[in-house]
Amino acid sequence: MTPADVSAALEKIEGEASVSRVLHVACGELVTLFDATFASVSRVIGDLLVELSGYRRSGEVHPLELFLVTDYPLTQEVILNGEPRVVRRADAGADPAEAALLERLGFDSLLMLPLRSHGQSWGLVEIYGDDRRFSADEIASAQEIVARVGELVAVLEHRI
Repeated sequence: MTPADVSAALEKIEGEASVSRVLHVACGELVTLFDATFASVSRVIGDLLVELSGYRRSGEVHPLELFLVTDYPLTQEVILNGEPRVVRRADAGADPAEAALLERLGFDSLLMLPLRSHGQSWGLVEIYGDDRRFSADEIASAQEIVARVGELVAVLEHRI
């Protein structure tokens, strides 16, 4: 992935005129850029994490889900501390709750990123892969994209 790839993805995302389209296009661009299997965006509502959008590389429909944040301590940490985290099911030290979820969903690895909007935690972006690692450069690129998505969400919600 090059800076030009990231810029092209951002241009596509920025061309959307609604929050739902921004989230959907962002998921698609993240799947493409990271050669991922699936990407999703969830909204944090109190102790709930509600998936709002998801995109699978295969094109098949992914049922959106609802989670209790407190059931997933690492996810809660990402949301509260604002730092991305990687989980690989094969790692000996993998968070058990996250590893079990990865197994249930049929994925091997996950990059979680906080989505901030209006200066606060708004949601969570998740990029799922098949037995892959996420490099520091990839994480930085994902953070750049997710930060811009948060800015767009703030602007578009303000228009409502």
